[in-house]
Amino acid sequence: MDTEIVVVGAGIMGVATARALAQAGRRVVLLEQFDLGHVRGSSHGASRIFRLTYPDQHYVRLAQGAQLAWSELEAECEEELIVRTGDLTFGTLADESAQALASCGVRHELLTGSEAAARWPIAARATERVLFQPDGGTTLADRAHAALLGSAVDAGAVVLERRLVIGLERANGGVLVHTDGELFTARACVVAAGAWSRQLLAGVEVELPVIPTRETITYFRIADPLDLPPVIDDAVPNAQEHGLRRPGLINYALAAPGVGLKAGLHHAGPVTNPDDPGTPDPAIVRWVSIWAGRRYPELDPEPVATETCIYTNTSDESFVLERHGRIVVASACSGHGFKFAPAFGRTVAALAADAAA
Repeated sequence: MDTEIVVVGAGIMGVATARALAQAGRRVVLLEQFDLGHVRGSSHGASRIFRLTYPDQHYVRLAQGAQLAWSELEAECEEELIVRTGDLTFGTLADESAQALASCGVRHELLTGSEAAARWPIAARATERVLFQPDGGTTLADRAHAALLGSAVDAGAVVLERRLVIGLERANGGVLVHTDGELFTARACVVAAGAWSRQLLAGVEVELPVIPTRETITYFRIADPLDLPPVIDDAVPNAQEHGLRRPGLINYALAAPGVGLKAGLHHAGPVTNPDDPGTPDPAIVRWVSIWAGRRYPELDPEPVATETCIYTNTSDESFVLERHGRIVVASACSGHGFKFAPAFGRTVAALAADAAA
């Protein structure tokens, strides 16, 4: 099959890229190795945190651009995709992030723990530093993915699921995309295959310096979770004391529509093979249950469900959006890329358009 651009991987970055390409009038085919919306990678689930709150001005400004892009998508599909409750940051990150927000002219409040506990059913020490940023909230992730995919199809993208890409080949003036049942000839190819990207790109001598890890997510029952702001807390555990392989970087919690609260220990999971089924880490589940029970007085601390997702990580949690001739790489997201998807989709689409020229 001949086309202009092939996008490999229909996770959040792949669908956002296919949408941007199709809306720009490009002939694009989006290939997914599993069923659309599968739970094997990084984009599944009902929710993600949306936030402008970062301790780095670079990410604050990227998030501002993403905020505008999400609002445009919401207007297009006439659907709320981000429930904007604001977000809370606890610990040393509160002051660091407040400085970055102030440098970018983003509104925010620095509160004491007492002030925060008076406004939300969230526990905090009286003198604890808490940052509130009112533009954050909970992205309804499955609906957001569906909205981007639907928009891509409406714009003319061809979406093919259960099409495993087994190899790429540089050809004169294009790229050959070999699948397990069909050959696609394109002028350019975008690889947005998450943890599967490294092996696929190695076949065309593109080195992707990433490490995939399998992260554990825990769910709890709590009333009215979508009324609560997402929480980030840098009070990470002592790994040896709690039997953890890694101490993680932050604790986080957010609404999980239809279930309650979704919580985890960011970057605590082991290195993984994305083809392995994977199981939740019971030590992480135990720690997250302790932490969530402390922060949420109204929470039932007995988990109701657990699952895993895959992070595809660079050494500094940055992203990889780059062009190698007629091949464009749109990975890794390092565990915090979902929020940037509609804006990054346009960036990757521009790179792909140049590659196809």
